[in-house]
Amino acid sequence: MNETILIAVIAILAVFVIASLIIGVTNVSKINSILDYSEDGDLVTNLERYYNSIRDLQKKLNMSQSGAIIDRIASSERKTNESLSKTGIVHFDAFDDVHGKQSFAAAVLNQHNTGFVLTSLYGNNSSNVYIREIKEGKCSIPLLEEEQEAVDTAMSKDIPKSE
Repeated sequence: MNETILIAVIAILAVFVIASLIIGVTNVSKINSILDYSEDGDLVTNLERYYNSIRDLQKKLNMSQSGAIIDRIASSERKTNESLSKTGIVHFDAFDDVHGKQSFAAAVLNQHNTGFVLTSLYGNNSSNVYIREIKEGKCSIPLLEEEQEAVDTAMSKDIPKSE
């Protein structure tokens, strides 16, 4: 009976030894497969290189996002300079027999002082509307005094340029 117990204990120990060898070989093969990916077999150095490359990619991504934002701002500034954003309006009496300043001249310009002046002349028997093109603050035909005042008012409203 003692021999049977001894054989059973030896068999159990043999199973534990074999299981330990199998687990050890499996772990060693996992470590070796990880080390195979590193050039010099140094896992710590390889992980440091990996994390440094991740940081470099994050920096590049952040810089490209900043570059895209700068491009969008520049595009918006160009569009703003071309948009009709400056106005000047002058109300006046176009004729001696009409009162109440029902006539007007409205200048609408962009940042380069290019746009138009719209003039409405109200009279007792008629009402006429005229539009004149303005390029860089000037018109190819003479303007009424009130139209020129409207253009001058619009040109005085410079939009500050961002730097």
